[in-house]
Amino acid sequence: MADGKTILLADDEPQLALAVKIRLESKGYTVVTAPDGRAALEAAKQKTPDLIILDVMMPIMDGYSCLRELNTHFGRGKIPILILTARERMKDLFELEGIEDYVVKPFDHEDLLVRIERAFKRRTAAKPA
Repeated sequence: MADGKTILLADDEPQLALAVKIRLESKGYTVVTAPDGRAALEAAKQKTPDLIILDVMMPIMDGYSCLRELNTHFGRGKIPILILTARERMKDLFELEGIEDYVVKPFDHEDLLVRIERAFKRRTAAKPA
């Protein structure tokens, strides 16, 4: 359930970003988009999102550099982050940075929704009562 949650989607492919945004908004999420890592970092600082979907290969600042900056600014693991990548072999590198899940492009939108819900459930379960 979206419960008014805000998702920051950082991806430099406009058609993909629009398709994901429309799909997530139809499920009740508020979606903020960013075309590159630097814009994503600034958007996250302005309004802390509940979850970030971060593409790896973007101009200006790539997803890995953005992730490291986000971890420095917010603290590692404070905001759930799903990595979008066409490069599955980078999984180990992102796990070292605290990423628990990633989605390989091209992806199924239903699978993305399941992973988003799973990330929110992990976050809820991890919070102390």
